[in-house]
Amino acid sequence: MTQDMSLEVLLRGRAALPKWIRRTPILPVTAADGAPTLYVKAENLQLTGAFKLRAAASSVASLLREQTTSGIVLASSGNFAQAFGVVGRAAGIHVVVVMMDHTSPYKVDAARQLGVEVVFSGTDALARQPTVDAIARERGMSAIDTWEDPAIAVGHASIGLEILEDYPDVETVLVPVSSGGGAAGIAAAIKESRSGVRVIGVQPERANAAYVSLKAGEPTAIAYWDSMADGLSAVRPGYNPFRLLQKYLDQIVLVSENDIASAMRTLLFRGKLLAEAAGAVASAAFFSGRVDTQKRTVAVITGGNVTPTVIKRILDATPS
Repeated sequence: MTQDMSLEVLLRGRAALPKWIRRTPILPVTAADGAPTLYVKAENLQLTGAFKLRAAASSVASLLREQTTSGIVLASSGNFAQAFGVVGRAAGIHVVVVMMDHTSPYKVDAARQLGVEVVFSGTDALARQPTVDAIARERGMSAIDTWEDPAIAVGHASIGLEILEDYPDVETVLVPVSSGGGAAGIAAAIKESRSGVRVIGVQPERANAAYVSLKAGEPTAIAYWDSMADGLSAVRPGYNPFRLLQKYLDQIVLVSENDIASAMRTLLFRGKLLAEAAGAVASAAFFSGRVDTQKRTVAVITGGNVTPTVIKRILDATPS
């Protein structure tokens, strides 16, 4: 059964979010003089530098107080770790996060600075949730499955509601897709409010599990993953988000690694916005012409947590 994502549910979920979560701006970015203008929802300006704070707050709020007494444990490639760290600190809840060995050191350190306990689980993305479940059993903690928790998509839906309120003339919304919760929530909010607005998911060509899954008609794991967009680490979409993507997304388009790098540079130098690779994926679809650039378009910049090494590579690759 598909999760209830009615407008009433989504509005109620947004009203329950903490007041300290920022309403991020929608800003214009033009790649070159005379080029079409893209509008971006700058969730890289959110507290923790990423959109997942909304979903983390929604997820924790859905738990009963006694379910958090011994703490919570979840898997993350970095941004959810920081998000749950902030929410956990505010609520006095101990947070354990399971990460892959190659997770960005920048994101690991940022999570630890927020009091998060990090546990590494190798290099298999699908091995993280079994590790989460094992820790929960051993320590009596509450396990959160960020791929399947219904509250995750509800939290992310607040982004879609804000886009429609702040840019009512929008015709197309571009969202990056990983395990699917973020894209599902944003798409549901938009389609339940204004069904005529197109919602297009965007994935890297070599990190395209949701694209493959929609073609197959069921969640399908990809055998090969290789992208600079480490925040889009899912090798298959979650089962619950997948059903929502089927219902609400108009399509998924793919972008190359060069498209992503170019979009990061455009956002930085033309828009003065620092986006991580995963956060720039949606914008890359517009700047590379993978979508109709004549439509009034908003792309969600989902995060801006970039290592100094990545920033240097971008600067070195761009004329001064």
